[in-house]
Amino acid sequence: MPNAIRSLATQTYHDLELIVVNGPSTDNTAVVLAEQETLGLAFKITHCPSRNLSESRNIGISAASGDVIFFMDDDAVAHSGWVERIMKSYMQENVGAVGGFTVDHTGISYQCKYTVCDRRGNARFLNTLSPESLLDAGNGFMFPSLLGTNCSFRADVLNAVNGFDDVFAYMLDETDVCVKIFDLGYRILTIPTALVFHKYAPSHSRNTERIPTALLAPARSKVYFTFKHAPEKTIGALSLFEEVNQYRKDIEFANRWYLDHKKITPDHYLELVADLDKGITEGIALGMDRSNFSKRSPFLRDWQPNCGDFKHLRNAVCDEDTTKLRIYFVSQGFPPFDTAGIARWTYECSQGLVALGHEVHVLTRASSKTSHVDFIDGVWVHFLDDQFDDDQIYVSPVPLPDSIVRRATAVHKELARAESIWGVDVVSAPIWDVEGIIAAGYLSKPVVLSLHTTYALTLPFKNHWLEDAEYRSKHVNKVIVAEKWMLDQATRILGNSKEVVLAIDDVYGTNLNADPRVTIVPHGLLISTAVHQKQNASLPHDEINILFVGRMEERKGPDLLLEALCLIKSPIARIKVRFVGKSLENGTSFSVKCLALIDRIRREKKNIDIELIGFVDDAALDTYYQQADIFVAPSRFESFGLILIEAMARGLSIIAGDIGGMREVITNDVDGLLFDLQSIPLLAKKIDSLLTNAELRSTLGKSARLTYGAKFTRDKMAQALEAFFLETIAGVENDPK
Repeated sequence: MPNAIRSLATQTYHDLELIVVNGPSTDNTAVVLAEQETLGLAFKITHCPSRNLSESRNIGISAASGDVIFFMDDDAVAHSGWVERIMKSYMQENVGAVGGFTVDHTGISYQCKYTVCDRRGNARFLNTLSPESLLDAGNGFMFPSLLGTNCSFRADVLNAVNGFDDVFAYMLDETDVCVKIFDLGYRILTIPTALVFHKYAPSHSRNTERIPTALLAPARSKVYFTFKHAPEKTIGALSLFEEVNQYRKDIEFANRWYLDHKKITPDHYLELVADLDKGITEGIALGMDRSNFSKRSPFLRDWQPNCGDFKHLRNAVCDEDTTKLRIYFVSQGFPPFDTAGIARWTYECSQGLVALGHEVHVLTRASSKTSHVDFIDGVWVHFLDDQFDDDQIYVSPVPLPDSIVRRATAVHKELARAESIWGVDVVSAPIWDVEGIIAAGYLSKPVVLSLHTTYALTLPFKNHWLEDAEYRSKHVNKVIVAEKWMLDQATRILGNSKEVVLAIDDVYGTNLNADPRVTIVPHGLLISTAVHQKQNASLPHDEINILFVGRMEERKGPDLLLEALCLIKSPIARIKVRFVGKSLENGTSFSVKCLALIDRIRREKKNIDIELIGFVDDAALDTYYQQADIFVAPSRFESFGLILIEAMARGLSIIAGDIGGMREVITNDVDGLLFDLQSIPLLAKKIDSLLTNAELRSTLGKSARLTYGAKFTRDKMAQALEAFFLETIAGVENDPK
């Protein structure tokens, strides 16, 4: 439900009110709804006393004040132009209802495009032929219908047909309304670009495999609909009962299949049999009594909206908001599945830009072998699989390993597909693994290259790259050449620090430092945790906690911290040192070195307790930050050092290497301490100074928090990115080439 509401809050048509009808739910719906009331929509919460879709819809209609009433399920999300595109259709003559195409749970395939139904409740789904053209030559037995999760109706027309029939507690409720509207002579339209993405959720009627858990309501609906709308003049006509009997046979066959294939238990099967019998019996009884057909729901009020001929909509409907950018980030990882640097940065960028009103997409790696699209926390996340036939792989502008080209091809193919659905204004792709190289060569929209640590900058710290000549030749060296190509060809370049630009110039022989294509936007984070106050209360001889966060690899420098711990002289009774991040690789020379240092510390420093925590989720990581007194980042190189602002935001005292982007984040002796990576004794001395001086820890921690607020918040980063992307788009549009 939160994602459904967020998708409505970001609609390009702004004159909306949101009405949520909460039935007899048991899943904390009320709490979830209270959390969503800050999204800026006019918001009404109503309640339905029973599990009855038609009753719920009528309650929603009665609470509505608009001329057009839309319906969407709580397990669906709407394309940002959904409402606007449908509203434009009501400016046509004699339109009573409008829906759109519905995408299924994959976010890629369609659940439904065009739908026509017959007067016995049987649906036909069409992919290319609009029902209006099909029905022009019909005799009224078939009519256009809409899907309940993607439909809208003129409010006055709903009033004229007495709203939804409460007998349809589940299934055929919207179909019944459509046939009544059709019989009044109104047009029912389906707009291909009015998309709703229906991410199926289990309910009281169906389980996660879409197997029915109850059949009473759908069976009753089917039979009642048949009697209510069949064209036969005589209710007891044999053909009606033949239709009911065929329906019974079809459902019985399905139930038996579920049982034979062990999809349901024998008890479940017997329950479905009983439900089917009861539903059919009730449906016949209700259908035989024609007085039921014209009853008005007690939940539906009488009112007259100002619909008129809908000419007033010409002033309300405008072109889709041109200030709302469609921004795509490419990142192999994305939280919570991956919280490494680029993944974390991508998440923070996406959330910050969504908060500014932009539509953000993230193209990331699928954990399964199936590509799919989801809407998560206001962001469209495209999970991409790169296992496709060789003849579908694009030609890279420079030779690259197959795995890299496949990934880059998957990115470009999805961008091309997404452009026809959402539109694309700008793409940001990281230099790491040159994921945007195919898009940069083929896509008509600007592709921005974001700078992070590169292969060439990483190479000196990757012993297995240096030692494996074949891998270095066939993989690493090719990627480095491709990185250079991207640096030369990128439309714009986004740096996170001046230091990474200088480092890249030094290694690649570029001149980015003076290149007008380059803009520096420091990283930013939203840290909601309250400022850590432990260091204010710690006494010199209390337990002190030191925290390291990062992969246990040479570039991150955990060995430097371990060597310094061998040299510290602090009399603190207990020093707990936690290493949080991807574990050491077994059998490598670096791993052997670190384990030997740990063994030495445990033998010689009885007051030091070392814990190798490994990778943790965000909640656990926050706990470790909160328990820490001192944060040490001894990296041999960082293009920026996102971990530093994670620690700064929590008010920790920090020691970091005087190298790369870290020296742009930390001001020595003001909001942290920097040390020369060539001097392990200096690192040990700085650790000692913080271990024994609670006042110094507190002073540095408070200053660090102030620096975070002044320079490194998510909001500041998002505002700078917004300006950068707008400038990029304007530059491309104004380029005479």
